[in-house]
Amino acid sequence: MYKFNSNKQAIYVSKIEEDKCILEIYQDNQMKKKFEGETPIAVWEKSEQMKKYNGDQLFGLENSLVQTLAKLPSCFPKNWNDYSIMKSLYDYHLKRRTISNLNWHQFFLDWLEQESPVVELYSQLQILYPKNHKFGDRELRAWQSMLRDTGSHNVTPWSNKESEYQFWSRSSQPEQDRATLQQLSKIGRALDDNKQNCDGKRRVLSIIADEFSYSELETNLNVGRHTISESRKHARINSYGAPLLEKPVIHRIKLKEEMLSQFESFFADKRNVNMSSYKTDNKSGLPVLYLQDHKQALWKKFHEQFPNGMQRTSFMTRLDEDLGELCMTCNECGYS
Repeated sequence: MYKFNSNKQAIYVSKIEEDKCILEIYQDNQMKKKFEGETPIAVWEKSEQMKKYNGDQLFGLENSLVQTLAKLPSCFPKNWNDYSIMKSLYDYHLKRRTISNLNWHQFFLDWLEQESPVVELYSQLQILYPKNHKFGDRELRAWQSMLRDTGSHNVTPWSNKESEYQFWSRSSQPEQDRATLQQLSKIGRALDDNKQNCDGKRRVLSIIADEFSYSELETNLNVGRHTISESRKHARINSYGAPLLEKPVIHRIKLKEEMLSQFESFFADKRNVNMSSYKTDNKSGLPVLYLQDHKQALWKKFHEQFPNGMQRTSFMTRLDEDLGELCMTCNECGYS
């Protein structure tokens, strides 16, 4: 009994249901106020009543008898293979709140075997339960309580209103997993806001593409394997999250008719080529021409004769590949 609302006497009822603490205030046989929180202290702070006491005292949790009765079974991930320990936790948390004949222990064994310490709770439970099973709030809260008492941690970086997905970690350093999920969440939002091109999704995803496996990125970010592959390629070529490197601009200029005429007249000169008397080109039908000298010497001669003519690259490119039945090495060395 304590005063409430204009100094009238009221009855304060505190209780703990599953993983939730509740404070109810009754006056004139009616419930006037109800407060809920994760801890007794949080609930009493919300009520702003009896501030000289803390929530644990007002819930009676500091009483020695209550503390003895409140000792709950608990363990750590290293104990998950011990069925007897896990069974005591199952009996306390889940047995009366879920379906019978459930292979609940397999949930923890599979979790231990996987490489990543993080699981998404609802998707893993759907594997465990029949396809048509509908989860109630009471059942889900029981699972959450059991997970906490088995040494795992809720590392979901967002509220239930933002997303229904809930991630749990068996790691001894859960804050690292929470930070990783926060980064993935930001990357996911950035992917949604960007177009599917080299400077959009691929560039954003390249920041973390090498830090996670294909399956983790596909599941958590809903992206395809091709996008992941291209993002990793982007990271190797341009660096992580960097914009595309500017490609060199190649300008091609057509040769003037005068330059082409100079080239043709040069190779029509018998001082530079020999004309075959019996071999002809299969495509043009014209006689095959044999070079009198190797290409480098011919270029020097051409450049001296036509200093304002075509450049060396154009000259070498336009030379016929038939090198007088000589291989490239022999031709370059000056053999005839």
